[in-house]
Amino acid sequence: MQPQPPNHDEFLSLLDSHQRQLLKVCWVYGQTWHDRNDLLQEITSRLWSAFDKYDRSRPFSTWMFRVALNVAIDFRRRQTRWGREAIRLDDREETDPAEVDEDKTKVQQLGELRELLDQQTDSDRALLLLYLEGNSHREIGDILGISETNAGTRLNRLKKSLRQSVQDPSDQLERE
Repeated sequence: MQPQPPNHDEFLSLLDSHQRQLLKVCWVYGQTWHDRNDLLQEITSRLWSAFDKYDRSRPFSTWMFRVALNVAIDFRRRQTRWGREAIRLDDREETDPAEVDEDKTKVQQLGELRELLDQQTDSDRALLLLYLEGNSHREIGDILGISETNAGTRLNRLKKSLRQSVQDPSDQLERE
């Protein structure tokens, strides 16, 4: 089947309806507000350049996530190679003013989630993001290019590892 020529209006409509998912990918893989904006532009550009190859018989979100995660992982690897992660600026100074939330508990929880995500490998970060987005094991497998069973197994291992990493050390001593 020959790919259809890209339709600009269709692309913008699909992109608009999936904007929150793209912003989440950018938040997970970008360290600063500027990085997240750069990453969003790069993902959008890559999605548009590949849009004529998108198989419309499959869900747009699956294809979009796969492209977005590949771009985000490449982006993060480039950042690491260039040593940019070593120059971490305080996110509070770089937060988009429209995104500032006065609820301190939520800000603290987001900071803790950021620290937890920073400790994960790129593939585990993608797995966790897709799980938190409510994707099924099958959808996660389709997006990451792995089997449904493999997605479930990796997710269960990741959840176990995360539970162990956030446990209070005194709780661990009592169990031993």
